[in-house]
Amino acid sequence: MDMSSADSHHADPSIDAFSRSDSSPFADGYDLDAERTVLAHLIAEDDPDPADPLFGRYQLFLEREEAFDHMQQAHTLRQGSDPLVRPHEAQAIGRIGQLGSDGADRMRLHTRDAMRLFLGRSVAPGEQGHAMAGGRRVAAALRALWSLSGNDNPYADWKLVEIAERIAGIRRANELEQQHARQLLDAAREKGLEYSVLQSREPAQVSLGFGSPYGYMIVMLLVELDYLVRLVRSTVLRDLMSSTEGFRRIGAAKHRCLSVFHFAVHCQRVLTRAELLPLSRVDFLPNADAAAVKRVEATRALLGVLPRDVFIGEREPRHSRRRVSRLSDVELRLLDSVPLSGDDATAATAADALVQ
Repeated sequence: MDMSSADSHHADPSIDAFSRSDSSPFADGYDLDAERTVLAHLIAEDDPDPADPLFGRYQLFLEREEAFDHMQQAHTLRQGSDPLVRPHEAQAIGRIGQLGSDGADRMRLHTRDAMRLFLGRSVAPGEQGHAMAGGRRVAAALRALWSLSGNDNPYADWKLVEIAERIAGIRRANELEQQHARQLLDAAREKGLEYSVLQSREPAQVSLGFGSPYGYMIVMLLVELDYLVRLVRSTVLRDLMSSTEGFRRIGAAKHRCLSVFHFAVHCQRVLTRAELLPLSRVDFLPNADAAAVKRVEATRALLGVLPRDVFIGEREPRHSRRRVSRLSDVELRLLDSVPLSGDDATAATAADALVQ
């Protein structure tokens, strides 16, 4: 007989001498796990001996185990709700559909400048030139990166962080431009000029229905640019700003938007290549296979060295589909030890081999 069996036979055989725990689901504190250890020799037998001194405790254990199973089933039927809730009431939570839009979201644009930025521009058939990424195309690119973040793709996380920061910077710059134009107009009003900000008699009404928050990030950028254009042209009309200066300020604002638009589309095109699509943080670990190593090296060559704070999750995108609970200290140390920069020549070779 092993020591655990000997110890169990020395346990108090009375059925009210069971182990207790503060975390027990039973009112009397009955501890299922502790009793399972004490009664292990009886539980292991197909036909326990009724003459065993602990047989009474064993029978109580079976009763409590069955009662615990019933508790768990009831908890599941109630969908984890309060015990006062009846099972049929709790089932309603499973019938609630996913939140969605009724498609009524619309963007109102008064200027052709903002509308062209939303529409983009393609190269005419048979002609040479460069396409211009539009807001709807950029929203789709950001949605793709958002989806990749759900695959634990650290480069998707990084580019979402970077693009959101750049858009926030552009919006701040546009706000400063708006303030400048408003100050000119307000100063004229104080001197007696009554005015209204220019607006279109027939503004464009654009139905949206974007499936990601990043689509609406682009929407806010465009409606604010639209308002900026209206303000600047209002100051030009009232001779508070020269036509040349107004043209320059509007052009600079549009250029800022286009720069981040094309950057977002470039990042999406790189990360959604078939060869790089499976990329995830697992690929960076020391035990990764050869294909994973090539993916990492190619992506590094194409998009740069991944910042460590993004890689270990300290800096996260404003919106992400990544569903990773807080990392343990061991996991953080493992990720923190992964080298993120590599040999440039090797990375370039991997990029050429994978994505040429």
